[in-house]
Amino acid sequence: MSNRKTMTPDQANRRRSLNKKILGFGCLPLAVILVLVIVAAIAGSNTDSKNEEARVAAPAYTVVNKKEKTKLGSVDLVIPDATVDQAKAAIEDYAETIGDQFLNYSVTVVRSDADKVYVCMGEWAKDEQASQIYTGGRIKGDTWPAILMNCPDPKG
Repeated sequence: MSNRKTMTPDQANRRRSLNKKILGFGCLPLAVILVLVIVAAIAGSNTDSKNEEARVAAPAYTVVNKKEKTKLGSVDLVIPDATVDQAKAAIEDYAETIGDQFLNYSVTVVRSDADKVYVCMGEWAKDEQASQIYTGGRIKGDTWPAILMNCPDPKG
């Protein structure tokens, strides 16, 4: 004996109609969503690798005109033929060496010690309170310490 249930012609027509709707419309949105998720995942991974490639390694620099007080400091970094990207990388590199005792620090990149014009200047603040006190809140950050960059590079 078979457990198969037989359908009436009307039931069979309704089932065929429902299958057409599901296959004709129901799968399409799912397929589109699946494709979009895959594309988004691929684009996200490409963006990460592009950002890593875009980062410039900090070039060698010479520290000059270093002035440090109790809570403030400033320094010039000399990088001959510096580009803006190299200057930013050097500022970020130097900022990692700024001690915890400082609240505000200015790091300027020039192409020679005699230059009066800078390639890039970074103003570093230890935290939001230091930014308010020493810069009037100009330095903003999602994380602290934070650096505000200004890179006019008039000779570049």
